Amino acid sequence: MVARVTVADVAQAAGVSITTVSHSLSGKGRVDPATRKRVQEVAAELGYVPSRAARNLALGRSDTIGLLLPQLATMSLEELLGVDWYGRVAVAASQSALHHGRALMVLPGVQSLAHLASFGLDGLVVLDPSLDDPRLHLLRGLTTRTVLMGQDPSGKFGPAVAIDTAEGTRLLLDHSWERGARRIGLVSSDLEWAATSDARDAYAAWCSEHDVQPTMGIAAVAEARSRQDLSSAAKQTALDLLSRPDRPDALIGMLEDFGRGILLAARELDLDVPGDLLVAQDVDDAVAAASVPGITALDLNVHTQLDIAMAMLIADEPPPPDEVRLVTATLVPRESTRGLTR
Repeated sequence: MVARVTVADVAQAAGVSITTVSHSLSGKGRVDPATRKRVQEVAAELGYVPSRAARNLALGRSDTIGLLLPQLATMSLEELLGVDWYGRVAVAASQSALHHGRALMVLPGVQSLAHLASFGLDGLVVLDPSLDDPRLHLLRGLTTRTVLMGQDPSGKFGPAVAIDTAEGTRLLLDHSWERGARRIGLVSSDLEWAATSDARDAYAAWCSEHDVQPTMGIAAVAEARSRQDLSSAAKQTALDLLSRPDRPDALIGMLEDFGRGILLAARELDLDVPGDLLVAQDVDDAVAAASVPGITALDLNVHTQLDIAMAMLIADEPPPPDEVRLVTATLVPRESTRGLTR
């Protein structure tokens, strides 16, 4: 094994002190230009590579970004990362951090401000803030630069990067309308996220514009313990909506796994998808792609969201606290919305 070239090796070869080498290579301190050039040339000849850890220690940095996961009631970390969206966010965040020369630390939860500060993070991405989120109350005393992924429902904490939920909801509604649906229902959730209210508001506005009666059900998932609980809640809500005399001819689920729950409800009622009912959901995932029929969904462009968040964290100047960067979702049409056959 070849021994690592050290600052002391460079100093000895150049005939200068270790301090002079440090200043010459860092660009700091007062060093004669000729000496600085000679030290740099010697360092290059020896193949010296600065120690990132030593540099960060001197600068008081860790080059580590934290990813703070949401706290969904009693759902375990294993179940949470089993949700396709959060698993994809963790992978994309790691890739984006690496691209920007940073490491990523995934944080399932923190006990106190001191506990969080002890990690010495250079930045923090906070996923899916909810109304009166205890994480945000905790972070108000943190000096580490923080960016939300998803908006604070109260509008008091930022900056943030988020998907344009209102536009995404309209994409799904317009697509269902174009495929022949005229009674489009929405299966929402009881999660107190900004995206939840944005989707409901967009749905109400769209129905008013198209002169149709809104048909919305709320699936209780705030106490969910597993992905199965998510789809089960969506299934029960869909059963209630589809059992009405004027049942919807399309249902849009506004949470991952809601599409699967709607499909299960349709099968139980012997409704053909897409012949009798169009089905879509707001988050594309592996289950949506593999379902029979495949479920139309939205690609939330996770890599774009994380790249923006990372750029906001490492920029020379911090973004304004009220800055919100919206990312447009991409419609992924599948068999579940091919068109009604009535």
